[in-house]
Amino acid sequence: MFADNFFHTVPLAAIYVFTVLFVLAALAAGLWLGSRYMRVRGLDKEPSIGSAVTATLGLLAFLLAFTFNMTADRYNKRKTLLLDEVNAIHTGYLHADFLKPAAARQAQKLLLEYAELRNFDPHRDEVAPESLAESVVIQERLWAMVREHVAAGHPGAYLRQFVEPVTQIINSHNSRIVIGLEYRIPGPIWLALYFLTALAMLAIGFQFGVSRSGSRQLAVTLSLTFATVILLIADLDRATEGVIIVDETPMAEMVLILQEAEKSR
Repeated sequence: MFADNFFHTVPLAAIYVFTVLFVLAALAAGLWLGSRYMRVRGLDKEPSIGSAVTATLGLLAFLLAFTFNMTADRYNKRKTLLLDEVNAIHTGYLHADFLKPAAARQAQKLLLEYAELRNFDPHRDEVAPESLAESVVIQERLWAMVREHVAAGHPGAYLRQFVEPVTQIINSHNSRIVIGLEYRIPGPIWLALYFLTALAMLAIGFQFGVSRSGSRQLAVTLSLTFATVILLIADLDRATEGVIIVDETPMAEMVLILQEAEKSR
């Protein structure tokens, strides 16, 4: 869907600027409609629209909270999956000793290579398809070693100690790709969010118009407030862009641990 790709690929700075202008335009339109209403009607008594404004703002606040919780939950899942993968790599490295000696050394070198491949700076590096493909190749080589040990009749109790972390590594890899790079806020939710924002700002502007109140400072404050909240949601929705990114330090620390372990062997 076009809306899905558009809201996920447009720069965050552009989202912020667009939202500010969008809110200001909706407020201005509402103010103009309210002023025109009073001029045409010539009423001494202002129409009561406070309940409508309150209801619209309540619906907008609900949608904002729902969308924020959706992105925040996925952000927390990305952190959990990172730690799961780090722990699985370390466990697999240690449990490689349950394999045959030659295979154990090969598996440990592969796991170190895998950790180095998964270690990147999200603020500087991009997730390259080549790196993901190399990760899958290493996973296949590790699993091939498991099949070889099964065919050779290696004790199942020993082999299970290595199979479990390798399985966790594979599962974490797939989950991190799906949750981090594929799952995102659906386009219809973005459209509904901006639609309700427009309605709420129109209602507020209309109220300002009929009551001949409001100020430029208040309009700017409202626009910056809503733009900041929407920018925060958009930032959380992106795994490799913006300022709210999962800290990859645990993986970097794991690489150092494995490198030191290799030096001592």
